[in-house]
Amino acid sequence: MDSTEAKVPPLLLAVLISLSVGGLMSSDINLPGLAQTAHALGTSVSAVQATFSPYLVGLLVAQLLYGPWSDALGRRRLVIGGFSLYAVASLACALSPNIAVFAAARLLQALGAGAGLVLARAIVGDLYGQQTAARVFTTIMPVVGASPAISPLMGGYLTTLLSWRSPFFLTALIALATVVAVVLRVPESLPPERRARRLRTTVGNYRHLLASAKFWGFGLNLGMGYAVYTGYLVASPVIFQRLGMSTEINGYCYISIAAAYIAGNLLSRRLVARHSIERLLVRGHVIFSGGALVLLALGLTDPQTPWPLLVLMTAVTIGNGFLFPMSVAGGVTSFTTMAGAASGLLGAVQMAGGSFSSLVVSRIPPDVRSFSILVAVFAFTGLIAFHSLRAFAARPTTGSGAVQEAPAAPVTSTIPNED
Repeated sequence: MDSTEAKVPPLLLAVLISLSVGGLMSSDINLPGLAQTAHALGTSVSAVQATFSPYLVGLLVAQLLYGPWSDALGRRRLVIGGFSLYAVASLACALSPNIAVFAAARLLQALGAGAGLVLARAIVGDLYGQQTAARVFTTIMPVVGASPAISPLMGGYLTTLLSWRSPFFLTALIALATVVAVVLRVPESLPPERRARRLRTTVGNYRHLLASAKFWGFGLNLGMGYAVYTGYLVASPVIFQRLGMSTEINGYCYISIAAAYIAGNLLSRRLVARHSIERLLVRGHVIFSGGALVLLALGLTDPQTPWPLLVLMTAVTIGNGFLFPMSVAGGVTSFTTMAGAASGLLGAVQMAGGSFSSLVVSRIPPDVRSFSILVAVFAFTGLIAFHSLRAFAARPTTGSGAVQEAPAAPVTSTIPNED
């Protein structure tokens, strides 16, 4: 299955989508039910909101743990274990009698769901070369991109028609169905002869990845891209409200961003059959930084309407639709003997970018001018870092101490496999 023309079985694709979406869907599917949750648990809305912090920490930690574990133990058993924990923790959320139990269950939910985020990427890296991996990720990423708009919508209907507990029952059901599919029909993707012999070795792979210019060339794309995306999600409600946009219309703005991300995914999917991942990343940065530059130019005039921000962030997000799947595909297929560690570290860099951006947004004035400056800083940091690291990674390697990676499949990218 390592040919660049390999066909992806529909069931495997469905499982990969479920693994990739689960952790992100669960982060915001209960947003419409915050008030009902607080009332049922006898606490404040702010206390329920505070449970999102341990959830995000759980996702970050899970990716760092499951990555090296899976390089030593294989992917399948950790998918089964992680998503079983996700299902049980989702039920615990739904049945929580108080906020303390709910917060603990949310943390466990993230620790379980986080297995899907990292292991889905690693499985694709095990089975396919860069071009097919990019095609798989550009199939998965539109669903991932749509989840921030669709999950709260589903959660809202379930909360209105049933109760605040029903979204958690739904996530438990999805997790359980995924476990059953993996147990019955999905084989192990990492055979024993390709696994690391000792867990210490797999943890040590993080040191190798952290020292790799090539890894950071992919990782910082995710970090900067997610920083802009998360920053917009956090900043836009306050900015739009100050500019007179109603709450109802504000909700539709997230749909436009999700649609833009999906459009970027689908366009890059069409192009990946004819162009290398490296070339598509260059195009993604052109769209991403070009939109940020125009947003900065208009933002410095301090517009008193939300439409410049909405329209130009749509353009920026199309660029993100290129950067995310291409960077993930390049990152996990370039380090074939440590794909799990690479996948986990990519996810951690992405989450770190989003967390840092959220912190910065909370400290800057809630206006278009300040936010446009922040977007430009992230976008051009990513652009400069990508081209600098690309040039550094392309330099000839000297000395005998370099670890050489064999590609998992024939690739068309011109980036060397290791630095």
